[in-house]
Amino acid sequence: MFCLVADATLEVTMPRSVATLIAFFILFSCSSTLNAQLPSGWKAHDKTRPLALVVDPGPETTPANIPSDAIVLFDGTDLSKWRNGEGEEAGWKVVGGVMESVKNSGYVYTKESFGDCQLHIEWASPATVKGDGQGRGNSGVFLMGEFEVQVLDSFENKTYVDGSAGSIYGQYPPLVNACRKPGQWQSYDIIFKTPRFDESGELAEPAHITVLHNGVLIQNHAEAYGPTNWIQKKAYSKKTEGPLGLQDHGNPVRYRNIWIRKLDQAASASPEYPAAVKLSPEELATYAGSYDGKMIELIDEVLKIRYLGSQMELVPQGDHTFGLRYSAGELKFSMEDGKPTSVTIQIDAAGTNAFKRDE
Repeated sequence: MFCLVADATLEVTMPRSVATLIAFFILFSCSSTLNAQLPSGWKAHDKTRPLALVVDPGPETTPANIPSDAIVLFDGTDLSKWRNGEGEEAGWKVVGGVMESVKNSGYVYTKESFGDCQLHIEWASPATVKGDGQGRGNSGVFLMGEFEVQVLDSFENKTYVDGSAGSIYGQYPPLVNACRKPGQWQSYDIIFKTPRFDESGELAEPAHITVLHNGVLIQNHAEAYGPTNWIQKKAYSKKTEGPLGLQDHGNPVRYRNIWIRKLDQAASASPEYPAAVKLSPEELATYAGSYDGKMIELIDEVLKIRYLGSQMELVPQGDHTFGLRYSAGELKFSMEDGKPTSVTIQIDAAGTNAFKRDE
């Protein structure tokens, strides 16, 4: 469906009734496009969508401890790690160890960009309640500058549920409403997995977001439909990292104790393990038998041992040595005249034990 644009001279050149009818068609066409339902089956910001169950998260707490590998983005002193949307000095203020949004100053963004991360951020809506719905303590945390976890005073404040505190804005309502009273400190702990793209630039895996609000799970590895937006859907932009953003929505929302941990460090290189050796069923059967009551059996052409309460598969690696599949354990057979006389089993935490073959 496409959207027509009304001409400014329409009312002059056509009867008012015709112009009104065309204008209604235009509005209906645009609205139908903008309000197409989400994959969840709901339309964005549907006020008939059931509200989240209210859960008491308990009293506000002191600032959370900071892990040793975290990057501290705000420690209560200054905004040196932040900028505005034009890359210039951030227009928010720091008062009493907290940073506070300033009306009409615009969003603030970290100077550093992030991909996969664990984010901790504490916020408080104004203690004096003004307005309602989306006009009450409104701000937002933007992961990669594109995916918003809504900040809102949702304590006894009714609004569309996919725009309430802890929602992935316009996509996923919180599983429960864990909001504290206005003015009290609250926390978000967010695990963010950045989108992945294949070699051709096509989306291979969407972004995923997990959120704990005041220690209560409210988003469980939610799959983002794309960057969040008001009304209109946005497509993935092929970005895999970006700055953290905080929204100025005209309300004096406060923030403190903001830190982030990068989760995209390269994994350590895996070692080279001995390759498996191909043995015939007849060769494998040579090792089968009872060793001090420990049975080694050939089952469906696979050698297996029941040991320490588990049945484990043996992987031949040459020189009468077998590995334990998916384990660092090892079995070594002692041979005489081409037949095994004993087996030594080494498994970490269980030690090394030798067993003689039963006659």
